Amino acid sequence: MKNLLQNPMIQKMRKFFPAVAFFGGFTWDSVTLGKLVQTSDLAILLLYYMASFVFLLLLAAEPGKFLNRSWNEKWQNRLTYAVQFCFGSLFSALVVCYFKSSGSIGAFFLVALLAGFLVANEFLQNSYAKFGFTLALFNLLGTMYLNFLIPYLVDRVGFFWFLVSVILSFGICFGAFILSKRSRRVLIAPCGISAVLILAYVANWIPPVPLVLKDQNACTEFSKDYSCYVDENGTVADFFTSIGFSPTISVAEEESVTFVSSVFAPAKVAAQLEHRWFYRDPKTGDWKLLNTITSNRMTTRGSRDEGFRIYTTKKNVPEGKWRVETAVKEGSVIGSKTFFVVKTGESTPKRRLWRIR
Repeated sequence: MKNLLQNPMIQKMRKFFPAVAFFGGFTWDSVTLGKLVQTSDLAILLLYYMASFVFLLLLAAEPGKFLNRSWNEKWQNRLTYAVQFCFGSLFSALVVCYFKSSGSIGAFFLVALLAGFLVANEFLQNSYAKFGFTLALFNLLGTMYLNFLIPYLVDRVGFFWFLVSVILSFGICFGAFILSKRSRRVLIAPCGISAVLILAYVANWIPPVPLVLKDQNACTEFSKDYSCYVDENGTVADFFTSIGFSPTISVAEEESVTFVSSVFAPAKVAAQLEHRWFYRDPKTGDWKLLNTITSNRMTTRGSRDEGFRIYTTKKNVPEGKWRVETAVKEGSVIGSKTFFVVKTGESTPKRRLWRIR
């Protein structure tokens, strides 16, 4: 076994093991994760965040500037390992949490950025010895973590609370800067990161954590017990529909189409939600927003494991391709689904009963 580990090929591949382990663990967590993060998990992440702050200050130590001491190479390596471990733990949790709430291309770019930092974290130990670099990443992590934590504490989501997360995270970084007595240049990157994150939120590139879309579908003959009918399809068709392919909805004349979603939120977290109905113009191929519909039950208060169920109904739906987005009111998209509407005329379509979880 020892000889195997010393094999030159194995030694070359070892540096890729962290990335492979990340993608394997991330895939498993994304598939199996029910509730995003419980209170105990948030407390553990808070410990990582606080430990990162302490290690960040210790790394800034220089003779006569902080604690009147400097670290030898052995302790310097230990501190950078500690920062690397804490940052990696935070990045890992945030990637999964934000991925589960991502419902737009822009939001997926942010998740990809976090995932990139998570993988790169395994190779950045030497970079963490640079206070400015570590402070910048600490600011990014702090904003993303506090944006997840604060909704749990205040039972609200929205731009104001995201702005509080940005200001609080930058304020903690500024405190670290004051204690470190470093040059003001180390604040340039945190300032830039904070500004970019605010712009990203305004552009709806920040997923609306901690909200998670659990299920969604378009159907007909909707009942108040959240059951309705979808086209009868075979097992294979059902499988492809479940992973994102567009199903077909057969609609009789003057029959309405209902879109149903279930959105998970932690207990007591309140959010105004809406459905945005898009129609693809058959001539130009462009998507056009036709309606933004709310209903009497579009305010979620969380607590249900399968998600808070909401629905909107649209009448006089023309044939063609449709997309409905489930989103925070005037905010980020939590998820979306495309489907085709086909008019049946006088024929009776084959349907089966479906009930949202």
